Amino acid sequence: MDGSAKVIVCLRADYNAIKTIKNKKDILEKQGIIILNDYINTKPDVIISPLKNTPEYEIYHDNIKNFNNVIYEDDPDIALFKAIAYPKLDFSHILIGIDPGRLCGYIIMGDGIVINSGKIDCNKIGNVIKEELNKIPYKSKEVILGTGEGWTTAGVSLINNGLPYKMIREDEVAKFMPKTPIFKIFKDKDVRSAMAIALRGSRNWMDH
Repeated sequence: MDGSAKVIVCLRADYNAIKTIKNKKDILEKQGIIILNDYINTKPDVIISPLKNTPEYEIYHDNIKNFNNVIYEDDPDIALFKAIAYPKLDFSHILIGIDPGRLCGYIIMGDGIVINSGKIDCNKIGNVIKEELNKIPYKSKEVILGTGEGWTTAGVSLINNGLPYKMIREDEVAKFMPKTPIFKIFKDKDVRSAMAIALRGSRNWMDH
């Protein structure tokens, strides 16, 4: 991200959209992406349109129908990912890091922006990553898997879901501290490790 904030206005009030925004708002705002629900007093970079046949659509549609920065998408996750990537139609590169252990910590980055993170059973990590990727518009991707305990289970899950991966030894990662400021956002050690694995293992990342 550059020094200026990016403003996304989401005009949806349905439960799924509210849940999506709530889950991702904090981490995005820490990276300079602000999400608001009112465009009247703002100059948004991009607007997420309300769903058709909703009261919000009736209120806002005539006002935004001629704008060229409006995202029309039923799935709220896809809508938000498209808004984050805007004005591009998609992310150039998706980078995924996985730290195996008792649970698999994972992080998903789109063009250097963290767009999701979490922890899941390693035998389900492939399903989770595949489901996420199905909602993210992108041109290329990399999956980087650490060699910690549980990596074989995670590897099988990834392959079973059609996700080839690159492995990196965790003793290499232990010596590596990402330079990117967003590394400091995360407090969970497994998610931080997943980011270090991703950035250390990727050849497409400029800052390592």
